[in-house]
Amino acid sequence: MSDDNWPTPLPRPGDDDEAPGTDASVFAVFAPPDDPAAEAPVRTPPEADEPSGSEALAAEPAGAGLSVRSGPSAASGIGTAVLGAGSAGRVARPRRRIGPLSWIGAVLLGVWLVAMPLTSSVTELRQNTQIIVMILAVLGVNIATGYGGMISLGHGVFVAVGSFAAAYAVDNLALPWVVSIVAGAAFAGAVGALVGLPALRIKGIHLALVTLGLAIVFQPLAKRVPAFSGGVSGRAVGAELVPPSWFGTTRWAEGLYRYLICLAVVGLAMWLTHNIINSRPGRAMRAVRDNDTAAAVYGVNLVVSRVSTFAASATLAGLAGALGIVLVPFTSQESYPFQESLVLYATAVLGGLGSLWGSVLGVAIREVFSVIGGLLGDVSGLGPLGEFLRLLDEEQFVFGVLLVALTFVFPRGLIGMFSRRRND
Repeated sequence: MSDDNWPTPLPRPGDDDEAPGTDASVFAVFAPPDDPAAEAPVRTPPEADEPSGSEALAAEPAGAGLSVRSGPSAASGIGTAVLGAGSAGRVARPRRRIGPLSWIGAVLLGVWLVAMPLTSSVTELRQNTQIIVMILAVLGVNIATGYGGMISLGHGVFVAVGSFAAAYAVDNLALPWVVSIVAGAAFAGAVGALVGLPALRIKGIHLALVTLGLAIVFQPLAKRVPAFSGGVSGRAVGAELVPPSWFGTTRWAEGLYRYLICLAVVGLAMWLTHNIINSRPGRAMRAVRDNDTAAAVYGVNLVVSRVSTFAASATLAGLAGALGIVLVPFTSQESYPFQESLVLYATAVLGGLGSLWGSVLGVAIREVFSVIGGLLGDVSGLGPLGEFLRLLDEEQFVFGVLLVALTFVFPRGLIGMFSRRRND
């Protein structure tokens, strides 16, 4: 066994599917089967009376087929390696402990998804469905920043590109709605791959400024491409999404049909994203985020990883834009100012970066506090206090105050309240 100690990247808290402090174990996936570096020795003080590695393996019970090697590195959050007899090093998967708050949140979410369409008007149903769809756009930011480590302040552009592409496909190309939605998401992903190319040379605040600049120039640029974006007046979608005859012909039945479609697509997208981030490319994505030099040493292709990460995040945002025209058959560049990109990023940070459910929580808490602010803003007869409460009727004010306050209380995002895990 080699005595080389490879530098291990610091842990990044908040990952959705890894225990706190074990995120660096993604590097073990890329180690060759016989690479001694995959089994880094545990150094103990000279006076410590502990058995050697071979003695510890020999002391295992006869039927134990696996032995867990841990030490100061595991205790400090570096990772835990699981060694099998005659097999390559494997990563120890921590057992997740689901707290009561997680169960309560899951139950409340399920009840709301079932009860909301049954108790909402046509307009309220459409607005609530738009909130659900916006989870995909926030999730796209989370993939780029939380999992990929690339700060993006321009994801509103990909939402707009997805909506324009889907509208063009269903109207000008007369493609079916399903194909048009997929085409809109795919086109936004292709644009995201091009935008991700600067991430090969720059990162951090410089990449954030590049993406912010893209969001700023998007509106005047879209006005000069009327065939695609509709120009200054926007684009109205003439094709109609008609539900089956057995579903009903009322406006509420049509709204429910669109709601079910969007809910199914959002659920499918989150399931696919969960599988991707737990696959080998997903671990490569997080390895590059933590330490790109160490990831390259372990054989990760930095170019492919960074470009594909940005493309995947843009695809999710474009899918949100494509579903937007399913709900409202109109799209315009005026709906996507550069401030919208900043709001998407802030919502992802508010919910918690590096977590799928953090994106859901960020969107939910933003809407909940907007409703509370609207209710408090209607209170009158309180003098100067009433004047202040009227500010709460403005969504931007409420969201800004919420972001500042919760950043101090929950620096890891609201998902930090639910991330209680343990290792066995």
